Amino acid sequence: MKRLFSLIILFILVLIMETIAQTPTEKEILDLSLEKFRWKTTGKFDLLADLFDDELVFVHLTGHITTKADWINQLKTKRFVYNNIEQKEASAKVYGNTAVLVGKATFTVNGGSVYKLVYTEVYTKKNDKWKLVNLHTTSGGF
Repeated sequence: MKRLFSLIILFILVLIMETIAQTPTEKEILDLSLEKFRWKTTGKFDLLADLFDDELVFVHLTGHITTKADWINQLKTKRFVYNNIEQKEASAKVYGNTAVLVGKATFTVNGGSVYKLVYTEVYTKKNDKWKLVNLHTTSGGF
């Protein structure tokens, strides 16, 4: 009886691990998003520009919509500065050549303003490279 109980527990643990396991591509997307945060806080805007698709749509917390060119310009001219980004959690799901990442992070910007945001990033694979095509942020109560 004890052995049967142990086998049932092991089986349940295996099922749980399979459910929460990440595919290599999901991990790649999660890592790419973290790199994007590092590039934003360290001023590596050329790397951001390469990651952003030319048709990027960025929907800000306020509902304002920014294009790739507008956003890169604001970052380069320091009209908007990311001082620190601390990711709290994130998960990614891949659907063929499209990946959707949902996360929560605390953003410190423009010298001290702090925002706790929930964000969605949509990536698509073009010419064997992941490109960020949509970014949407909203306030999060975490």
